[in-house]
Amino acid sequence: MTRTSLTIGALALWTLTGLTACVPTDSPDGAATSGIMGERRSPEAAIEDNMLAMKLRSYYMRSDKVSAANINVSVYQGAVLLTGTAASQAEIDSAIAIAKNTRGVVKVHSELKVQHASFSEHTKDAWLTNEVKIRLLADEQVRGLDIKVETTKTIVYLTGTAQSAAERNRAVEIARKVGGVKEVVSYIEINPKSQPLSPGSEPKTDKTSGPAPVRMGGPGEATKAPEITTPGTPSPSQPAPIQPGAPIASGF
Repeated sequence: MTRTSLTIGALALWTLTGLTACVPTDSPDGAATSGIMGERRSPEAAIEDNMLAMKLRSYYMRSDKVSAANINVSVYQGAVLLTGTAASQAEIDSAIAIAKNTRGVVKVHSELKVQHASFSEHTKDAWLTNEVKIRLLADEQVRGLDIKVETTKTIVYLTGTAQSAAERNRAVEIARKVGGVKEVVSYIEINPKSQPLSPGSEPKTDKTSGPAPVRMGGPGEATKAPEITTPGTPSPSQPAPIQPGAPIASGF
């Protein structure tokens, strides 16, 4: 058996075992909810997203044009966010093309940059990712399991869904206040039809200024049209998401 086959098999096992918690749950008022431990996604949608992420990772592993080890893949309801480092713009273009041409992908957001991250930087990024996740899960004003977190060179990227702008902004504020975070880029989409938070836990407006600037990396409202976005221009002076990523013509 080849190394690639072993790696793909391990990814498949990781994906399937990671979905054992995909069961419907009951809310305190008796209403049925579905998803992973209170996620807004259905178990079916969560499985599809995880399988799609696994498929993309396997494609990157088999490609001689990209370095799979340097690319983070997040998928939420068919929307793909690529973060990490690349040796060249050609590698970034190849990674985007592979993602865009993968069946099931609704849209592709690319935050890949031509840069290098050292081992110590990877270690710090992993710590920041875990710290942000812990704080999101602990906060009653956001649905933490609906938000995916990736970190590259102390820049935190958020993707997922929120029921309102207030919930999205609360998640962003939590991330930006974690010590060591340089910037927060939000790809969280707003879907007013998604399951609301429990009564009494609605997000409150936080007017205090956090240490990390925020950039809105993609459209704030959920859409179905396939698209590719690349980073917009950061504006460190403003504390809220302010600028959408610029769509690019891929030519594929």
